[in-house]
Amino acid sequence: MVTARRRRSLLAVAALATASLVTAPAALPGAGDPTAAAAQPTALTSTIPLALGAYSQGMDRDPRVLDRTASAVGRPMAIASVFRGRGDDPFWPYPSDRAMGATRTLLVAWSLEDYGNYAYWSSGRGDAVLRAKARTLRAYGRPVVLRPWAEMNADWVAHQPTAGAAKSRGGSPAQFKAAWRRAITIFRQERATNVRWAFNPTTDTYAGTTDVRTIYPGNDVVDILGLDGYNWGTTRTRNLGWRSFDNVYATQYQRLVALAPRKPVWICEISSADPASAGVSRVPVSAPSGQSKATWWRDAFARMRTGYRNVQAVVIFDVDKERNWRVASSSGSASGLRSAVATPILKPRQP
Repeated sequence: MVTARRRRSLLAVAALATASLVTAPAALPGAGDPTAAAAQPTALTSTIPLALGAYSQGMDRDPRVLDRTASAVGRPMAIASVFRGRGDDPFWPYPSDRAMGATRTLLVAWSLEDYGNYAYWSSGRGDAVLRAKARTLRAYGRPVVLRPWAEMNADWVAHQPTAGAAKSRGGSPAQFKAAWRRAITIFRQERATNVRWAFNPTTDTYAGTTDVRTIYPGNDVVDILGLDGYNWGTTRTRNLGWRSFDNVYATQYQRLVALAPRKPVWICEISSADPASAGVSRVPVSAPSGQSKATWWRDAFARMRTGYRNVQAVVIFDVDKERNWRVASSSGSASGLRSAVATPILKPRQP
C-alpha cells in the first residue's frame, strides 16, 4: 500500500487524529467455518491474545503519535509498522523506530525492489546490502518482522513475479523464490536471530494477479504469512466496491494456510473506506443500505472472533490517503470500532 518512495509524501499530510482500535471476544471456529477448515493444528495447547498494531499517520515524525493511538484504544499497540527502502538504507532503524520498537515489534515493509529485480538479488549482487542490514538489525536486538517485496502478487507493482514478460523490478516465480531464499540465507549467516520473515501478498486473487501458490518460497524460509486487504467502497470499479471482510480476505487466507497450516497469519495492512468522510482524496464512497465503516469493523472483528483461526495480529493502516483509512475517520467509525473490539480475541498459539 505504501512504498518507501511514497513514505515522504505521507509525512507531509496533516497529522492524524488519534485512533481507536481494540479487539473482540473470541471463540474457537465452528466446524462449518470455511476459513478454519484449511488450518487446524493437531492440538490446542494454549492461546494468546490477538496482537494489535498500526501505521499511524505522523508517527515516523513523532513516535508519540503511536503512543496516543494506544492511549485512545485503551490497550497497547504491540506492533509498530513502518515502510523503508533504498532511500532509508543504511540509516534505519531510525531514532523514531527505536523509540517505537522499545516496547513493540517493528514490522518493516522493506522495498528491496528499489535496488533491482529478483535476478539482481538471487545473483548475489545485493549481498552487501543484506549483510549490512542483518548486522545492523542484529545489533538493534529488538524483535523485527521484515516483509520484503510486500504485495508482490499485485498487478499494479513493478516487482510482481510473472510467468510472462518480466516487469521492470520483477522476474519469474523461480527468480522470486531464489531471491527470497538468498536474503534469508544471508541473514542467517549473520546470525540476525531477532528477525522474522513475513511472506506478504495482497488479498487479491483476480485475473492478472500472481497466484501465491506459484511463488511461495517454502516453509523453511517463511516465519509468518502476511495479508494486506482493504474495503475500497467505490462502486463500478473492479474489486473496489463495498466488500465485506470475508469477501476481501477469505479466499487468499485459505490459500495461504493450505500452504502452511501451522504458520501464524498477520494482517499487515487493513482498513475500510468511510462513506461519512471522503478525506483528502475526495473520492466519493458509497455503502449498501445499512452498511457503514462502523458496521464493517464490527463484522471484521466478529469474523476473526469465530473464524480465521491462524490470524494472530492485525495492523491498521491508519492514514488519510487514497481513502480516509483512519480508524478515527469519523466519530461513527471510531465508536463502531471501539464497540466491536471491547475485549481480547484469543487465538491458538502457533509453533
